[in-house]
Amino acid sequence: MEAPLITLQRGDWRAVIAPAVGGAITAFELAGTAILRPTPAEAVSRGEVRRTACYPLLPYANRIARGQFNAHARNYKLRPNFPDGHHPLHGVGWRRAWRVLAADATSCEIALSHLANGEDALDWPFPFEARQRVALCGEGLRIDLKVVNLAQQSAPLGLGLHPWFVRRRGETLAFEAEAVWENDAEHLPARRVDAAIDAHAWEETWDHSRGRAVGAAPLDHDFGGWRGLATMTATEGARLQMRADAVFPVLRVFTPPGREEYAVEPMTHGTDALHRHGPAVAPMAWRAPGEAFEGGVTIAVQPPAAAVVPGAVR
Repeated sequence: MEAPLITLQRGDWRAVIAPAVGGAITAFELAGTAILRPTPAEAVSRGEVRRTACYPLLPYANRIARGQFNAHARNYKLRPNFPDGHHPLHGVGWRRAWRVLAADATSCEIALSHLANGEDALDWPFPFEARQRVALCGEGLRIDLKVVNLAQQSAPLGLGLHPWFVRRRGETLAFEAEAVWENDAEHLPARRVDAAIDAHAWEETWDHSRGRAVGAAPLDHDFGGWRGLATMTATEGARLQMRADAVFPVLRVFTPPGREEYAVEPMTHGTDALHRHGPAVAPMAWRAPGEAFEGGVTIAVQPPAAAVVPGAVR
């Protein structure tokens, strides 16, 4: 049975949300032109959240190595949740149905309760309540995420978004960052390339501050010390700008070869952050019982002539 959808409309802006399909956004358009990749109707009816336009990542983003971590002098083991590997990926939110709290013509708020009872604790051992607000604004789309720790002890929390952008002709991606993490064979961070220390390698392969063609090299990497602004400019069409709150210091860029879309994912922590420590690693946030962790992202669309300077907005 096809999941109920929420359609938002504001002038020429249109967005569609599927709360029952991982709280995902299935469409974001301007005057009928897709900004995020369109979701096939059968993907919605089958609940295939990984084929949607954008979905929330919480209470952690990207991978946790082997699904194991220690907290409060106890070892936890998460069950696999991704068909291509044994490292649990992207948390709980994208795999659950969300409930609608409020909706009007231009915005909606949806919620997810994770009680960590029984087998649900194998997905994440700490209970939490999550909220997602999606709203059309004058410049595009605003997405706000919030997660509240419902455990009786402190718990690690993280947030992220996985928007898929449509590839357009001659497109470049521009953003500023301090470093990138090269991956091992299982897509886990293995070596940090620092812009200040490894200047040649940085400029040769990783530097996006002046813009780099999307797909010039296949990427599936964490960029740390991200300034919270990413700009996508194409030969044809409007310029896109993604702005993230300061709680998102990591940008995961995924440009799979041969695909008509690519992902630019703001994250509050680095991949596998529960196993990695030190000043170079963005950690997960730890919150006391009842405390919240929250942040938001705006996807703005600007006329082609508008001037955008990476790093100018924070």
